[in-house]
Amino acid sequence: MLYLCSPKLRSLQELEERKMHLSDIAQHDTTRDLILLNQQRLAEIELSNQLERKKEELRILSKNLEIEKKKTETLLYAMLPEHVANQLKEGKKVEAGEFRRCTILFSDVVTFTNICAACEPIQIVNMLNTMYSKFDRLTSVHDVYKVETIGDAYMVVGGVPIPVASHAERVANFALGMRIAAREVMNPVTGEPIQIRVGIHTGPVLAGVVGVKMPRYCLFGDTVNTASRMESHGVPDKIHLSPTSFRALENQHFEIAERGEIEVKGKGKMTTYFLIQNLQATENDIMGRPADNGLQREQADQKGKYTGTSCADP
Repeated sequence: MLYLCSPKLRSLQELEERKMHLSDIAQHDTTRDLILLNQQRLAEIELSNQLERKKEELRILSKNLEIEKKKTETLLYAMLPEHVANQLKEGKKVEAGEFRRCTILFSDVVTFTNICAACEPIQIVNMLNTMYSKFDRLTSVHDVYKVETIGDAYMVVGGVPIPVASHAERVANFALGMRIAAREVMNPVTGEPIQIRVGIHTGPVLAGVVGVKMPRYCLFGDTVNTASRMESHGVPDKIHLSPTSFRALENQHFEIAERGEIEVKGKGKMTTYFLIQNLQATENDIMGRPADNGLQREQADQKGKYTGTSCADP
């Protein structure tokens, strides 16, 4: 009598546990095929699990890469206009552009030199950072472009790099917001609100990207110089307008006071003006804050007392 049998095994692990080898099983025994097929199935399952893990890791890496890309783009768009930044990313040359009409604003801090002499550097940095953070938010509220800051000087433009018909109104409302925001920043020497001078001029400019290392989008032309002169010949806590800016804002619901004829360095005599307020916008509108209905009615009633253009002596 001949009795044939096969060990009950399903995997290489069970084979090893019984201290056997695959060669110990008869060549034509189906147990050998069962073990090999089962081992192949287990290997395929493990490979599939590894692929799933790699896919999940790749998805997480792709998500993190997208987040970092957005951070980089946000930083880049803060330094350059979006369409200019996109051209530079694509390796294209950015051509200089001429803008026939725009409005430029310069501002500076009154007695900034004296403040610097009496304060620690960190106090100056904190003061300027607080003030510039408020100004930066206002650029988004009124959709004007921040060109640069140099020390206590802050420069913005309306109508560049995207031409708009309302460039003068946007810059005027931004200037009114600057004046309000500056009063919320304290002078580290006196503890009183700081004062700023603001100058505005309207005219043509040439704009383009300058430099390879830390490139900047800069404005060139006599309009830039005249806007700077309006600021340097201005009065503390006043918004000084050139004749062209006055004409651009005339009949646009702004209260404007004539300053009179003054001598402007490099320009000769000019009749200039002071921007007082927007007759149709509340302080909340100017600052981009949520509306307070009671306060809005009170401010509207107060503004209803003003009509037309008045004259004032600085």
